[in-house]
Amino acid sequence: MSGILPSANSPLQHALAALTDETDARLNAAVIGQVRDPTACPAEWLPWLAWANSVGLDEGWDFAETEQAKRRLIAEYVTLHAHKGTPYIVRKLFRDLDLGEIDIIENAAALRWNGTAQFNGVYQYGGGEGDWAKYGIVLKRVISNAQAAVLRRILGRIAPLRCELIFMDFRSEAFKWDGTLVFDGTYNFGAA
Repeated sequence: MSGILPSANSPLQHALAALTDETDARLNAAVIGQVRDPTACPAEWLPWLAWANSVGLDEGWDFAETEQAKRRLIAEYVTLHAHKGTPYIVRKLFRDLDLGEIDIIENAAALRWNGTAQFNGVYQYGGGEGDWAKYGIVLKRVISNAQAAVLRRILGRIAPLRCELIFMDFRSEAFKWDGTLVFDGTYNFGAA
Protein backbone atom coordinates (compact mmCIF):
# COMPACT_ATOMS: atom_id res chain seq x y z
CA MET A 1 0.00 0.00 0.00
CA SER A 2 1.44 3.29 -1.07
CA GLY A 3 0.37 6.69 0.08
CA ILE A 4 0.83 8.93 3.05
CA LEU A 5 -1.31 6.91 5.49
CA PRO A 6 0.43 4.81 8.12
CA SER A 7 0.09 1.09 7.61
CA ALA A 8 -1.81 0.71 10.90
CA ASN A 9 -4.95 2.34 9.42
CA SER A 10 -7.98 0.31 8.42
CA PRO A 11 -8.44 -1.16 4.93
CA LEU A 12 -11.35 1.27 4.39
CA GLN A 13 -9.11 4.26 5.07
CA HIS A 14 -6.50 2.91 2.67
CA ALA A 15 -9.17 2.31 0.01
CA LEU A 16 -10.45 5.90 0.38
CA ALA A 17 -6.90 7.24 0.20
CA ALA A 18 -6.28 5.27 -3.01
CA LEU A 19 -9.53 6.58 -4.51
CA THR A 20 -8.56 10.14 -3.59
CA ASP A 21 -5.11 9.66 -5.12
CA GLU A 22 -6.72 8.55 -8.39
CA THR A 23 -9.12 11.52 -8.38
CA ASP A 24 -6.33 13.97 -7.61
CA ALA A 25 -4.26 12.53 -10.44
CA ARG A 26 -7.11 13.23 -12.91
CA LEU A 27 -7.54 16.85 -11.80
CA ASN A 28 -5.82 19.35 -14.01
CA ALA A 29 -4.50 22.20 -11.88
CA ALA A 30 -4.10 24.39 -14.96
CA VAL A 31 -7.84 24.17 -15.68
CA ILE A 32 -8.67 25.08 -12.09
CA GLY A 33 -6.37 28.08 -12.32
CA GLN A 34 -7.91 29.09 -15.63
CA VAL A 35 -11.41 29.06 -14.16
CA ARG A 36 -10.23 31.42 -11.38
CA ASP A 37 -8.77 33.92 -13.89
CA PRO A 38 -11.39 36.35 -15.27
CA THR A 39 -9.44 36.85 -18.48
CA ALA A 40 -9.16 33.11 -19.25
CA CYS A 41 -12.35 31.75 -17.67
CA PRO A 42 -14.84 30.25 -20.14
CA ALA A 43 -17.80 32.60 -20.65
CA GLU A 44 -20.32 30.08 -19.28
CA TRP A 45 -18.43 30.03 -15.95
CA LEU A 46 -18.31 33.82 -15.49
CA PRO A 47 -21.46 34.00 -13.30
CA TRP A 48 -19.94 31.49 -10.87
CA LEU A 49 -16.61 33.28 -10.82
CA ALA A 50 -18.45 36.54 -10.11
CA TRP A 51 -20.35 34.88 -7.27
CA ALA A 52 -17.13 33.44 -5.84
CA ASN A 53 -15.60 36.94 -5.82
CA SER A 54 -18.68 38.63 -4.30
CA VAL A 55 -19.50 40.51 -7.48
CA GLY A 56 -23.25 40.81 -7.68
CA LEU A 57 -26.09 43.21 -8.26
CA ASP A 58 -24.45 45.93 -6.14
CA GLU A 59 -21.43 45.99 -8.39
CA GLY A 60 -23.39 46.12 -11.65
CA TRP A 61 -23.43 42.46 -12.74
CA ASP A 62 -26.96 42.70 -14.21
CA PHE A 63 -26.11 45.91 -16.04
CA ALA A 64 -22.93 44.60 -17.67
CA GLU A 65 -24.18 43.77 -21.15
CA THR A 66 -21.01 42.50 -22.76
CA GLU A 67 -18.75 39.63 -21.80
CA GLN A 68 -15.84 42.07 -21.69
CA ALA A 69 -17.66 44.31 -19.18
CA LYS A 70 -18.40 41.28 -16.98
CA ARG A 71 -14.76 40.19 -17.09
CA ARG A 72 -13.66 43.72 -16.11
CA LEU A 73 -16.06 43.76 -13.15
CA ILE A 74 -14.72 40.44 -11.86
CA ALA A 75 -11.09 41.47 -12.40
CA GLU A 76 -11.64 44.62 -10.36
CA TYR A 77 -13.61 43.08 -7.49
CA VAL A 78 -10.96 43.84 -4.85
CA THR A 79 -10.88 47.49 -5.89
CA LEU A 80 -14.68 47.61 -5.94
CA HIS A 81 -14.97 46.46 -2.35
CA ALA A 82 -12.03 48.51 -1.07
CA HIS A 83 -13.46 51.77 -2.46
CA LYS A 84 -17.18 51.16 -1.96
CA GLY A 85 -18.91 54.37 -0.91
CA THR A 86 -16.52 56.77 -2.65
CA PRO A 87 -16.82 58.95 -5.77
CA TYR A 88 -13.97 56.88 -7.24
CA ILE A 89 -16.10 53.73 -7.28
CA VAL A 90 -19.07 55.56 -8.81
CA ARG A 91 -16.86 56.78 -11.67
CA LYS A 92 -15.28 53.34 -12.03
CA LEU A 93 -18.70 51.70 -12.21
CA PHE A 94 -19.67 53.86 -15.19
CA ARG A 95 -16.32 53.19 -16.90
CA ASP A 96 -16.51 49.43 -16.32
CA LEU A 97 -20.05 49.32 -17.73
CA ASP A 98 -18.86 51.08 -20.91
CA LEU A 99 -20.83 54.23 -20.08
CA GLY A 100 -17.79 56.49 -20.24
CA GLU A 101 -16.75 59.36 -18.04
CA ILE A 102 -19.19 61.18 -15.76
CA ASP A 103 -19.28 64.37 -13.72
CA ILE A 104 -20.49 64.05 -10.16
CA ILE A 105 -22.22 67.13 -8.82
CA GLU A 106 -21.82 66.93 -5.07
CA ASN A 107 -23.97 69.03 -2.73
CA ALA A 108 -26.25 69.59 -5.71
CA ALA A 109 -29.23 70.85 -3.72
CA ALA A 110 -27.47 73.55 -1.74
CA LEU A 111 -26.28 76.00 -4.40
CA ARG A 112 -26.82 79.71 -3.83
CA TRP A 113 -27.45 82.66 -6.14
CA ASN A 114 -23.82 83.74 -6.06
CA GLY A 115 -22.77 83.16 -9.67
CA THR A 116 -20.77 79.98 -9.05
CA ALA A 117 -23.21 77.73 -10.95
CA GLN A 118 -25.35 78.16 -14.03
CA PHE A 119 -29.11 78.07 -13.82
CA ASN A 120 -29.42 75.29 -16.39
CA GLY A 121 -31.79 72.84 -14.72
CA VAL A 122 -29.00 70.64 -13.40
CA TYR A 123 -28.71 72.39 -10.08
CA GLN A 124 -31.31 72.97 -7.43
CA TYR A 125 -31.12 76.28 -5.64
CA GLY A 126 -31.84 76.86 -2.00
CA GLY A 127 -31.59 73.61 -0.14
CA GLY A 128 -32.51 72.77 3.39
CA GLU A 129 -31.25 70.80 6.35
CA GLY A 130 -29.63 67.56 5.24
CA ASP A 131 -29.41 68.53 1.57
CA TRP A 132 -25.61 68.53 1.68
CA ALA A 133 -25.61 64.79 0.88
CA LYS A 134 -27.63 65.10 -2.33
CA TYR A 135 -25.73 64.55 -5.54
CA GLY A 136 -26.27 64.31 -9.27
CA ILE A 137 -24.51 62.64 -12.17
CA VAL A 138 -23.94 64.17 -15.60
CA LEU A 139 -23.34 61.48 -18.23
CA LYS A 140 -21.60 61.92 -21.55
CA ARG A 141 -23.76 59.28 -23.19
CA VAL A 142 -27.47 58.58 -23.70
CA ILE A 143 -29.02 55.90 -21.51
CA SER A 144 -32.48 54.37 -21.59
CA ASN A 145 -35.02 54.73 -18.80
CA ALA A 146 -34.55 51.04 -17.93
CA GLN A 147 -30.77 51.50 -17.71
CA ALA A 148 -31.30 54.58 -15.53
CA ALA A 149 -33.50 52.57 -13.15
CA VAL A 150 -30.86 49.84 -12.84
CA LEU A 151 -28.11 52.43 -12.31
CA ARG A 152 -30.17 54.14 -9.59
CA ARG A 153 -30.55 50.80 -7.81
CA ILE A 154 -26.82 50.04 -8.09
CA LEU A 155 -25.82 53.53 -6.96
CA GLY A 156 -28.18 53.24 -4.01
CA ARG A 157 -26.19 50.21 -2.88
CA ILE A 158 -22.63 51.40 -3.49
CA ALA A 159 -22.94 55.05 -2.46
CA PRO A 160 -22.85 55.95 1.24
CA LEU A 161 -26.23 55.54 2.93
CA ARG A 162 -26.36 59.24 3.76
CA CYS A 163 -26.19 60.21 0.07
CA GLU A 164 -29.18 60.62 -2.21
CA LEU A 165 -29.02 60.65 -5.99
CA ILE A 166 -31.37 63.39 -7.18
CA PHE A 167 -30.71 63.28 -10.92
CA MET A 168 -28.84 61.70 -13.80
CA ASP A 169 -28.50 64.10 -16.68
CA PHE A 170 -27.36 63.30 -20.21
CA ARG A 171 -28.67 66.40 -21.98
CA SER A 172 -25.16 67.39 -23.06
CA GLU A 173 -25.18 64.32 -25.33
CA ALA A 174 -27.33 65.35 -28.26
CA PHE A 175 -29.87 62.94 -29.67
CA LYS A 176 -29.39 62.11 -33.31
CA TRP A 177 -32.72 62.48 -35.05
CA ASP A 178 -31.95 59.66 -37.45
CA GLY A 179 -34.68 57.25 -36.36
CA THR A 180 -32.45 55.10 -34.16
CA LEU A 181 -34.09 56.39 -30.97
CA VAL A 182 -37.85 56.09 -30.81
CA PHE A 183 -39.70 58.00 -28.11
CA ASP A 184 -41.93 55.15 -27.01
CA GLY A 185 -41.04 55.43 -23.33
CA THR A 186 -37.67 53.72 -23.72
CA TYR A 187 -35.80 57.03 -23.83
CA ASN A 188 -36.56 60.54 -22.71
CA PHE A 189 -35.04 63.94 -23.41
CA GLY A 190 -31.98 63.77 -21.21
CA ALA A 191 -32.82 63.41 -17.54
CA ALA A 192 -33.44 60.23 -15.63
